[in-house]
Amino acid sequence: MFCTNCGKEIPDNAVVCTACGCLVNGERAVSYCTQEQQQGNGMAIAGFVCSFFVPLLGWIFGGIGLSRSAKRNGKGKAFSIAALAIASVGFVLNMALLF
Repeated sequence: MFCTNCGKEIPDNAVVCTACGCLVNGERAVSYCTQEQQQGNGMAIAGFVCSFFVPLLGWIFGGIGLSRSAKRNGKGKAFSIAALAIASVGFVLNMALLF
């Protein structure tokens, strides 16, 4: 059967999806994830985009996105880490150009 939350194939006798961690009903594969777990992570994406233009906003939104990714089954974790890294590099380059 397939998980209705993430779409990954799971064993027929599974109680929890091995991919997303949501509880499933073994008969119909109905997901019991909370609303927060099913949502995306807009802060991670905002941090990624802002990190190219304003490193401070990249740090802020990237940090918020990283903390939210733990509650949302890891959604947006990669974008958040990339935002923090790009914002840090951008900040160093800006400081180097000023001096």
